[in-house]
Amino acid sequence: MPLATAVLAGVFALQPLAAQESSQGQSAGKVQSGEQDTTSDQPSPTLLVIPPASGSRPAETPTFKKSDRISPEDRSRSGRRRFEGEQQLLDGYRGVLELVAAGQRDDALAALYDFETGAMEGREPKEVQRLLDAEVEVVKWVGVKDLEALVPMLALHQDAYRMYVDRGQPLLAGHSSRLAASLADLYAREGGSEGSRVLGARALASLGIYSQLVGVKLQGLGLMLHALDFDPNDAAALLGIATVHERSGNYHRAAERLLQLLKVEPNNREGRLRMAVNLARLGSTHDARRLFEGLIAEHRDDWETVVAYEQLGTLHREAGRMGQAESVLQEGLERYPESECLRTELAFVLDVEKEPKRSLAVILKLPDGAGQRGPSARRRYGMGPQETYDRALAALHENAATRVARLARLLGDTGRDRQAAAGAPR
Repeated sequence: MPLATAVLAGVFALQPLAAQESSQGQSAGKVQSGEQDTTSDQPSPTLLVIPPASGSRPAETPTFKKSDRISPEDRSRSGRRRFEGEQQLLDGYRGVLELVAAGQRDDALAALYDFETGAMEGREPKEVQRLLDAEVEVVKWVGVKDLEALVPMLALHQDAYRMYVDRGQPLLAGHSSRLAASLADLYAREGGSEGSRVLGARALASLGIYSQLVGVKLQGLGLMLHALDFDPNDAAALLGIATVHERSGNYHRAAERLLQLLKVEPNNREGRLRMAVNLARLGSTHDARRLFEGLIAEHRDDWETVVAYEQLGTLHREAGRMGQAESVLQEGLERYPESECLRTELAFVLDVEKEPKRSLAVILKLPDGAGQRGPSARRRYGMGPQETYDRALAALHENAATRVARLARLLGDTGRDRQAAAGAPR
């Protein structure tokens, strides 16, 4: 049995989490009104419920009159263009999707930016609904014709969410996150297979983690909880939810979610590290110590090892074992001489031991440029599950790449009928 599983087997006597949350009125699939408790598993309203792709209603094809997109040359010359009526919105969105279907990911994202900012230029924020209505009309049509063709569109709007956050455009960032979440929900709900539920859950989890990373905590928590509706074992969602609870000071609930995660992925290093930190905060220092020591013993060169050294040193110091604290931190510094957190903790231990000269010497040995080579290990811990998000997003794009031909086929079918459709009544 893996060490993490053995250590954790007796830590909690848990009632089932779903029953616990239900008893507190915190169902993951239900939006509650009023003030929200940020320390509980409680969702935030982010989904646009798109009607099922199956049913008695026929699949109505949007009347695309032409492919309407702006080339990079036209963009640089004329800037954004306005999209006034519904028809221009449909045709503009089709132009974006043609680039997606051609596998031109970067060009498609640039075209989407031009299209959506052009559609909103000079308009009130509430008018984003007209843009959403046009895009959802296409989404519903694609979903009815070929649900798998939604996956490249989902990847596009996930990328758009990050793009708009980076560019400081909160209105369109919110629009993109809502549309991407709704696409993921539709695909998972209507796919009818384990694979579609797992992929949809992973997409929802990655959206939730990114929302968490950029500070939209309630939205992120709601999306990650919704991911568990489709795949209760989604590791990304479990880790992300645990991180939200940890940041809120709800260490017991964080540890519960981490226990779920480690049953699914017993070797997940970030999960084991966060479990150790939360157990230490809950007073289970013996179990926390064993987990820290296990992470260190694997001799992996990663930020989790640095934090494990620091936290293990802190455990020894707080228990009054100054010699052991000093030994652990010295060993950590031999492996990671540029670590600021290890030097700071060791200097503190030496100061407590009334050795100020040695304490100062430790600080002065910090190499030039340390702290300028990216986030420190401690800072990395505080950021949240960044690597988990990166892996989930990469997996989504891999799946999208295998389905672009299906989207291209749909657009090709409408392209052949475009001339006739141009004069057809709406």
